[in-house]
Amino acid sequence: MALKDSVEIVEVVPVEVDQPHFLIGLPDIGLVGMISATHLVESLDMKVVSYLESDLFPPILVLHGSKIYHPFRIYQKDNILLFLSEIPVPPLAVNAISRAITNWLKEKNTSLVMPLGGIPVPNRIAIDEPDVYTVATNEIADKLVDDFSLQRLEEGIMAGPYASILKDCVKLDIPCLALLAQSFPNYPDPGAAASVIKVINKVLGTNIDVGALLEKAEEIRIKTRDLMQRTAAQLESMGKSQEYDLPAMYS
Repeated sequence: MALKDSVEIVEVVPVEVDQPHFLIGLPDIGLVGMISATHLVESLDMKVVSYLESDLFPPILVLHGSKIYHPFRIYQKDNILLFLSEIPVPPLAVNAISRAITNWLKEKNTSLVMPLGGIPVPNRIAIDEPDVYTVATNEIADKLVDDFSLQRLEEGIMAGPYASILKDCVKLDIPCLALLAQSFPNYPDPGAAASVIKVINKVLGTNIDVGALLEKAEEIRIKTRDLMQRTAAQLESMGKSQEYDLPAMYS
């Protein structure tokens, strides 16, 4: 095991893939990332290939169908990898997770990283189909925004795991395109997750049906409301209350 303040990626099976696409779904605003990632895992029948291990993590395991899973795990289907967490990211582990993931992705010659998340909007209840905004780290990712006529997040402040991952992708020159859907701030939002998946379909050429996700929306909200409460508390401690405020500089 590595140092106590570091994170190790343990490959259950050798992850041999050339220039993969890497999606990230963590508990965040509206649980958009986790909900969309879970739907992708189920729809693509993805298999666990790696998990993250660290003394920084709480002693938690997850049970599905009587099988034990690590809460921080990586799935694979063909050239698509997906990092999913079912617990809030511990604030003290955010930077270590980001460094471990981005260094691993650099070794894998990853062609594109896509963090999936939400943007809190006060009038979400009046929005039928949430818009998705993007943040790109380099020219390769920025070209995708133009090629697929996606919307850019022009001004704002980001905080938490995705901010750290974007920063490390810039440092390592890894193409990264964050997809952020308009979302309820502290309420699980399957509708926002569906909007994110539609953009993934465009960019990656997949054909993930969001119908089943929308049909199960109320069930998902009930099952994830406790996680949303725990996540909201963690996000507050990471300065997420300031996220997407306008920065002080102007042009």
